[in-house]
Amino acid sequence: MQCLGGSVRGTTVANIEVEVLEKSTATFETEGRLLQELGERLVSRADVALVELIKNAYDADALVCRVTRSDEAITVTDDGHGITQQEFLNKWMRIATGEKLKERSSRKYQRTMTGAKGIGRFAVRFLGSQLTLTSVAEDPKWKCRTKLTAIFDWPKIDRATDLRQAPVPYEVAVAAKEDSLGTTLTISSLRDPESMDFGKRLRNEVLGIVSPISGLDPGPFRRSEDPTHDPGFKLELPADEGGGTDLNLAETVLAHCYARLVIDQRQHDSKLVYTITHKAGRQLLKRTFTYNSHLSRGLHADIRFFPRRRDMFRGIEVRGWDAWQWVKDSCGVGVVDHGFRVHPYGFEDDDWLNLEIDRAHHERGWRSGLMKKYYPLPKEVIGTTREKGSPMLYLPSFHQLVGAVFVESVPEAKEAKRPVDLTPAADREGYIVNEGYRDLYEIVRTGMELLALADHTEIRRLEVEEAKQAAKELRSDFKAAIQHIRTLPSLTEEDRNRLVTQYSVLAKELEEVDEYHREAGQRMETMALLGVLAGFMTHEAKRIISDLERIIKHLERLERTDSYVAKVIPDIRNTVEEFKGQINYSSMFIDSLQDRDTIVQPIPVAAQIRLIVDRFQVFAERRAIAVEVDVQKDLRGPNIPVAAYSGMLLNLYTNALKAVVGSSTSDRGRRIAVKAWKEPKWHILEVADTGPGIPPQLRKRIWDPLFTTTSGGSSNPLGSGMGLGLSLIKEIAAKFHGAVELVEEPPPGYSTCFRVKLPNT
Repeated sequence: MQCLGGSVRGTTVANIEVEVLEKSTATFETEGRLLQELGERLVSRADVALVELIKNAYDADALVCRVTRSDEAITVTDDGHGITQQEFLNKWMRIATGEKLKERSSRKYQRTMTGAKGIGRFAVRFLGSQLTLTSVAEDPKWKCRTKLTAIFDWPKIDRATDLRQAPVPYEVAVAAKEDSLGTTLTISSLRDPESMDFGKRLRNEVLGIVSPISGLDPGPFRRSEDPTHDPGFKLELPADEGGGTDLNLAETVLAHCYARLVIDQRQHDSKLVYTITHKAGRQLLKRTFTYNSHLSRGLHADIRFFPRRRDMFRGIEVRGWDAWQWVKDSCGVGVVDHGFRVHPYGFEDDDWLNLEIDRAHHERGWRSGLMKKYYPLPKEVIGTTREKGSPMLYLPSFHQLVGAVFVESVPEAKEAKRPVDLTPAADREGYIVNEGYRDLYEIVRTGMELLALADHTEIRRLEVEEAKQAAKELRSDFKAAIQHIRTLPSLTEEDRNRLVTQYSVLAKELEEVDEYHREAGQRMETMALLGVLAGFMTHEAKRIISDLERIIKHLERLERTDSYVAKVIPDIRNTVEEFKGQINYSSMFIDSLQDRDTIVQPIPVAAQIRLIVDRFQVFAERRAIAVEVDVQKDLRGPNIPVAAYSGMLLNLYTNALKAVVGSSTSDRGRRIAVKAWKEPKWHILEVADTGPGIPPQLRKRIWDPLFTTTSGGSSNPLGSGMGLGLSLIKEIAAKFHGAVELVEEPPPGYSTCFRVKLPNT
């Protein structure tokens, strides 16, 4: 078929000659709304849009950039070198210009240029629909100082079907004498006036990007190596006038961090150095890895660690509350690129280092490849308790860190098929996820895990030191207690010798072990295991008691005909009753640790006291122990579970029984007093006894889990203490906003008295 007009020429394709109608070249055409896409789609936040304009002022060697706001407009003014006519036409009006790729330093102060893609200035399109550009510069073309004014009507430009058909009017005039060098951008017809209100949040976000925290060391990435050459860059915002954060407060708090992590990888150097220093100046860790990263400009990080620990800010010249508030407001690990912080890394609700997501899991292993390679964790420690387990359980949280990672991203090379260095995303929200970004993450994440390792090691070191000190103090306490007992006239010679021998043995064992304090940290786990064991044993013992009672009934039928059975059956009955008392004691003890009561109501105190006393009546009577109960019949206790109240009373009462049974008869006699009463704010429960008492030197130890000074023997129906009772009473009382104490001056005639205080309902 022949087309009208004929063909241009013939050509052969696959041995078949075809007619070519036309052969030429084509160019892209751009509609005006491209600028809308650049301004409104690539930038989605007011603070990011403003920072793009502020960066332009920085690149123009400005010393001051001032942002003002009125009801109708936002104005950004700087005192930089301004824009000449030629720069306006060839740079401002050229989309995605590559000029900043060629000129990587500013003309006057040699600042590293922050821009690269030539589209950041279109961020003004996000803020408002009208822009007036006014710039004063020394223009070589006109050989004088000129004032250029251009007006951008964005909606009109958007409507153009061809961007070349949307001219922007401008004029160049001779500047007046009073006109200073610099550029002013006036943005009107604001897109969303409410979101651009310069409240505290917006000011802080902009300042946080433009002015990274003072006091952090940028290493080789500081904005100016020579402050006499570059006087610096200052930003002034509405209602702020450059105030921002109190620099003295920031530097003071940073100097008092618990630990400081510094990461350093210099340009073109495969050495990656981590240094962690304690606030006291001790080096906690230093490690050098060989790591070939894609960060051609290197990296430097300064990160401070602020865990919530005792005396964190002791001796600081500002109030501790103010210091913690500053940490709360400034927390996060940011990324500072060319002197400006990159959004969103380290800002609120950002977890780019996966710190919070990892802290939410109980089982934790290293995430970084370097730690997996050089510090492998055995499988058995991953997921165990904080006391024994993985150092990853000490991984710092977002809110415990204040720091920055200083870098310089490199624009994508024209010849590169894909970017490998740090490359900012077109929307100014972070970096493209490529090899460079993965190296950034790996390097900083490794630092977080090394910090966890160093903290874990330091805490263990402190525990060893505290253990040695605690053991030393306890040996001294035992020695003083022995001396006290030897001179105590109220004790019989038998009691005195028994206690001296007992404490001497304990002191000797302590000398051999010398790990008292470290073991104390593991005692609550032991108590939990004992609770499981006690529950099982109690259940089995009740079954055995039932069998024994059936046997006794069978023996009672033989009692009349068998003299031997008649002789031994009273002892069997007493033994079973004692065994039942022990099991009931254990059962109530276990119940006191669990919130089994579905209904909590005021406790009938007299009935509960009588229940406990009656359960051990046989023990008390057989050993001539007089028990006095002083409580009103209608006294009602606090609104707590009955098992909790009974458990505290049970432990105090059995402790008193053990103390009295284990001592010889003294001038005080064998007596126990149980008393309860009501005060305006408190319900009071007291248990006093006439046992040997507690030496003053050991009174601070009795609350430690598993610490006991009681010994067993055939005369003690309750055996030796496990050291659980008082620590659990203390825990239960605190749970219900109460307390337990050893009364300094017991009631007359008694040697020991414990008092429980619980708030009245």
